[in-house]
Amino acid sequence: MRNILLFLLLLGFAGCGDFLEESSKDEVRPSTVDDLMQVMVGEGYPMGMLDYPYTDLLSDDVQCNGAGTDETMVSRVEEIRSLFLWEDDMFEILKADGYNSWKKCYNKIMGCNTILDYIDKVTGEQTAKDNLRGQAYVLRAYYYFLLVNYYALPYNFGNPAENLGVPLKLEMAVHDGFMARNSVAEVYEQIVKDLEKGIQLLEENPVEMSLYKIHALAGKSILCRVYLYMEDLDNTLKYANMVLEEKSTLTSLASMPTDAMQYQGNSVWSIYNSSTSDEIIWMYGGSGMFSSLYPSAYSAMNPFTPSDELMDLYDFSATDANNHGDLRVYAYYYWNMYLNWSPFEYVAFPEYGYKGGRSLSYAAHGIRTAELYLNRAEVYVRKFMETGEGNFRTLALADLNKLRENRYDTRTTAYEEVDIKDADELWQFYQEERRRELSFEGHRWFDLRRYGMPELSHVYFVKTGEAETITTLREGDPRYVLPIPQVALDRNPYLEQNKR
Repeated sequence: MRNILLFLLLLGFAGCGDFLEESSKDEVRPSTVDDLMQVMVGEGYPMGMLDYPYTDLLSDDVQCNGAGTDETMVSRVEEIRSLFLWEDDMFEILKADGYNSWKKCYNKIMGCNTILDYIDKVTGEQTAKDNLRGQAYVLRAYYYFLLVNYYALPYNFGNPAENLGVPLKLEMAVHDGFMARNSVAEVYEQIVKDLEKGIQLLEENPVEMSLYKIHALAGKSILCRVYLYMEDLDNTLKYANMVLEEKSTLTSLASMPTDAMQYQGNSVWSIYNSSTSDEIIWMYGGSGMFSSLYPSAYSAMNPFTPSDELMDLYDFSATDANNHGDLRVYAYYYWNMYLNWSPFEYVAFPEYGYKGGRSLSYAAHGIRTAELYLNRAEVYVRKFMETGEGNFRTLALADLNKLRENRYDTRTTAYEEVDIKDADELWQFYQEERRRELSFEGHRWFDLRRYGMPELSHVYFVKTGEAETITTLREGDPRYVLPIPQVALDRNPYLEQNKR
């Protein structure tokens, strides 16, 4: 373990340099594939630190409630202002390490490149080496996918061959000169290439590992998502079918224990808990921002919560103990019995004599089979809209109803299937269902971008009754693309900042 720690220290201090070739003779480099796997875990895997909850603050899934009566929350609410309102000085807050996805993703890409460059220099079985190589390719693709969706225009906006993407750094070694931004199309081409190569290696060299590690099915699921964003419907369908043929399970939320069907309390039930959920394909841990914004007093309000608009989309009842309806409200959110958060006064537990408050409860991120059903349904809806063929409508509704049947309270009441005839109404319903199902898993901001970057407004205030600030993103607003952190621009004069 000491050898690995030394190696990691070198990695941290050397940055992207070819530190392996320059290390002291007294420093011991990884000598086995197992050593390198430990490096991969620390330097290549996300560990809950990449698709930050801050993108939810940019979307319509979060609203501002002010600081209430909690004076200690004022500074926290003000800290988030520029981000929540998409202001020009969000450059400054995004420069901080806690929000700097540019730095975090490129550090992880550096870790993957290190594995790829160094894998043939260690001993071990070839199967283990090639499996690790496959993991590195898939994860590198995943980080570039995040980067190009944070810091570039959507693939389906304008000409991706001309729109600026992000620089492609595909080797560990440092080269002379600085790197300019590749096009969006070039970045996506590399993402697909890495995923295809990684999937092939993982399929040909299977190794039994936990759901926290990348495997071929996870790679196919990520590639399905990539093709969806590219609006390559046939390949999206191809990979959705591949994954669902191998793993089609959906977890019935009606199987939740009683304590989870109240306010989550001390229940360990979670859609991302492998002991309670059967639909996990890949997962990694961590929540983050919202837990740091909890008020310090029971009388106070949480300053940022899931929006009323989002929560109104759920067909949910807290008062009907026999049929709660859409159980995702209980399964995907955390209720705190002490905090009286006024935006959610309409949801109450009269039997306990208090109003409920809602916060975010997600212990992990990753990929679930639910997303693959939704991806496939989107293909069918789009094909129905394009062709008018009723078979595509039937297939889309079959996937949507299968998902929803596993989300509703069916303990005493059978699920009633949705049947929508109109193509535009079906498309709207699909978008809402995707929003309900994948809330706070890193999808909404990206989905809004690929849906055409619609007009979006945020209302901000610090204390109730004081002046409100209302900011609106217009349709196609350039602020749908995040600014590249200034620290990255300062270090690389070849980088061009995104327009505001």
